[in-house]
Amino acid sequence: MFRKTNPQRDLFGIETKIPEKLKSRLKGSWAEVFRLEVLPILMRSEEDFADLYGITGRPNFSVGRMLGLCMQQELFNYADQEALDAFGFDVRWQYALDVTGEEAYLSRRSLVEFRSRLAEADPEMKRMRVVFERVSQAAIEKLGIVVSEQRIDSTHIQSNIHTKGRLALFQDVMRRFLKSLDESDYKRAPAHIRKRHEEEPKGWFGLGAVERKAKLTELAVDIHRLMEIFADNKRVKDSEEYRLLVRLFSEQCDVVEAPKGEGDDNGGTSGGSTGNANDSNKTTIEVKKKTEGNTLQSAFDADASYGHKGQGYSAHITETCNNSEAPEIITDYEVHGAVRSDVGKAVDALQRLAEAGMSPETLYADGGYPSVPSTYQIQESGVELVAPVNRGPMDESVMGRDMFEFDAEGNVTRCPEGRLAIGHKILSNNSTTHALHAIFDGDICRFCDKLETCPVRAPNHRDKGVGPRETVGNFRLEITPELRLRDYMLAMQKTPEWKEKYKIRSGAEATMSEMKRSHGLGRLRVRGLARVRFAVICKVIACNIKRWAKAVLGCPNGLERVWEAIYHFFGTMLHPHVSELTAPSEAAEAA
Repeated sequence: MFRKTNPQRDLFGIETKIPEKLKSRLKGSWAEVFRLEVLPILMRSEEDFADLYGITGRPNFSVGRMLGLCMQQELFNYADQEALDAFGFDVRWQYALDVTGEEAYLSRRSLVEFRSRLAEADPEMKRMRVVFERVSQAAIEKLGIVVSEQRIDSTHIQSNIHTKGRLALFQDVMRRFLKSLDESDYKRAPAHIRKRHEEEPKGWFGLGAVERKAKLTELAVDIHRLMEIFADNKRVKDSEEYRLLVRLFSEQCDVVEAPKGEGDDNGGTSGGSTGNANDSNKTTIEVKKKTEGNTLQSAFDADASYGHKGQGYSAHITETCNNSEAPEIITDYEVHGAVRSDVGKAVDALQRLAEAGMSPETLYADGGYPSVPSTYQIQESGVELVAPVNRGPMDESVMGRDMFEFDAEGNVTRCPEGRLAIGHKILSNNSTTHALHAIFDGDICRFCDKLETCPVRAPNHRDKGVGPRETVGNFRLEITPELRLRDYMLAMQKTPEWKEKYKIRSGAEATMSEMKRSHGLGRLRVRGLARVRFAVICKVIACNIKRWAKAVLGCPNGLERVWEAIYHFFGTMLHPHVSELTAPSEAAEAA
């Protein structure tokens, strides 16, 4: 049964049982802000998680306090049992969650099952995003933080998997599949595969490159054989372990049909053979030299992928900036596989911020985020994107489109040398799409002193090896709004004013370092995208709570803010109809 709780149920709780000298230290710790500010938000969110529990049986541990415990765990980067021990023995944890010493017990099974239920019921963690936004907005409101300027950055994170190469991956996937079979199905596996599974040590440490390649091919042949044997067994085929076996083989191996007489078993390093002796053709299994895309990286975490920073996941974090008198608060996050690049992710972040009512006027990002389409889309939404852009292989000496004159309709009137455009046409560009081009007189452009540094293109029908001055026909320049914006940003980022303004973005690197050093973001204790998302959400909320507490308790007027929070706390207790987020003056008026 889902149990409703009242966070104001105990006027004189655990703080009355400690010495008077320690009370002031308790009131001046993070636990005070957590209890008075964060806990009411979590309690208000309890109904969103009610469907995770039944309606009969013994009441469960409060979901609001369960969430609070998970956030406190990430606040100190504790393992499960460390967090439960702290909850049981640390007065600050009990005070923060508003429980007595007698109530400060929770089994590890309850904590694990709560996360499992949530991951299964809400893998995208939409409910947790609501909690995150409520805490962030409350901190922003109470601390008077301005959200008009924000910065975004990404970092690589790993789930609880080992990274030992393809040989270990093949072995782990096969071992997991064999362990999942019942006794009768296990006996259907070939004897040499069962023998290796039961007797051969894991890892084959010390093998040379040629031996490892031969062993990899041998495992690939065995995996293919297991796929064939159990292809007619629906129960096995529907299992996660069999699907991983098939996925690994399809991503890492190729099946080559060898002509008759060329598929003899040889145990070589280039491939292995499979099939019956009476077959007219034998099948050769070859391990791909290189794999690309979203490929399997672990037998125990199918969601992890490989990117340019390694195996695992990527996390994008957006926070406020340029609040010199207040801490910066994290306003958005996103988690996805490492294979996905940062390109275009700023658009997604801005959409979420707009839905949460925290849209910035200026967004700072590094060079991995901008693309020609996404940058223009951001500008059209009314947000200024301050990020370095590039023109790919184009030489930096080439002039930008910002050097040309345009009319109100976006057509070119003059080039940097003052020559008039002779017309405009929709023509194909280098990406095989069609776009607006300005046309210039080729007889004039060929003899221009600035031709080598001009972005205009010579006619496409010129012969190979012929320079633009030897061509015949008119020149053209693609003038889409996206390219014009890119060239304008290129010109701006070379100015001292832009460089000075962009300095603030480097603070995002400090946040990433803080998240990894203090909250363990770099290496998580969980596997799977849903659980990784939950861990990341709890960590960013914990970081916001820590910054919130430091701002309230560490600044000169911190004590005044704490007393305002206490007044608000008791005001809402006496008048339950007043919202937990009501300002102290409004609570007093209601009283």
